[in-house]
Amino acid sequence: MNINNRIRSITGEKTEQMSWPRSLKKLGLGLIVTSTMLTPAYAMHNGNTTGSIVSSFESLFGVTKGKRRNHTKGFCFDATLIPHDKAIQQYSSSVLFSKNLEVIGRLSHKGGNSDAADDVPADYGMSLAIATGGENHHLMSMNTLDFFPVATPEAFAQLMIAKTKGGDAVKAFKNKSPDLRRFKKHQSTKLKTLTPYEGNTFNSINSFYLLDAQGKKTAVRWSFIPSKKQKIVKTPKHNFFFENMQENLNTQGVTWDMVVTLANPNDIVENAALPWKGEHKKIIAAKLKVKRIQSEQKGSCDRINYDPMVLSEGFAPSADPLLQARRNAYALTFSKRIYEQTKP
Repeated sequence: MNINNRIRSITGEKTEQMSWPRSLKKLGLGLIVTSTMLTPAYAMHNGNTTGSIVSSFESLFGVTKGKRRNHTKGFCFDATLIPHDKAIQQYSSSVLFSKNLEVIGRLSHKGGNSDAADDVPADYGMSLAIATGGENHHLMSMNTLDFFPVATPEAFAQLMIAKTKGGDAVKAFKNKSPDLRRFKKHQSTKLKTLTPYEGNTFNSINSFYLLDAQGKKTAVRWSFIPSKKQKIVKTPKHNFFFENMQENLNTQGVTWDMVVTLANPNDIVENAALPWKGEHKKIIAAKLKVKRIQSEQKGSCDRINYDPMVLSEGFAPSADPLLQARRNAYALTFSKRIYEQTKP
């Protein structure tokens, strides 16, 4: 399937045919093709929710050409995903839980500021491209939020538009949105302590399904939790997260536990703005062991579109509408930045 037809099949949007630069066509294998791409013609079409969200990010933060519109600042890492508790295999036949797999990851600051400060507490992201055999991959895109501020793509677009208009517009939106009020109240209770990338917990936010060999579905969310406490070991300054992680990697190693949380019968699966409360069964399904870190210039993560709906056999997406919205937005911004990098 060619690029334009792939986009149409995923998003339902019409896309203008265009001739992609030869260097971009060479990227149309493996990770890039199994993710999604949108033409710049689609990227400039703002009469849709995806276009509104992306345009709002560009308006708020400006555009760093050739870079992501959100989670703009970050760096790459190579790691191995190592299966841990075999109990997870009764819920999923995924290869993620049966053998060691190589990973190309990215750690980043939330937002579109390419020069975001490392020495100020913030929210962060982790993305993983897990090689599952041949040219197949399982992709994940997580962040340090515990749940999402709103429940639908339309509400998120409205929130982003309000942010471009200023504090009064955001306040007016908040007054109408119980989801945003819940989110803001929760955020105000969180301890704002400067913590390096490697010391943070990263959450799937959205729900997914595990599928066993017979196709039985189990709703889950997951988190990558540091296996051991990781501290600030370098003097904080505007840019120090890379050297801090390198020092921790050299002295004690950097590993996260992949903790899978199984839904209870009363949990709402398709709403990422509602946290799951109470006791849940949790399984440490795997461990993510970092081998090395690299800048985006030297690493391999910059040209990967970490589409959260590219999954291995044994997983399936939930019907949470924000999952498809994330896929569309990532594809749109991916196409824009790759085109900026490769246009003649």
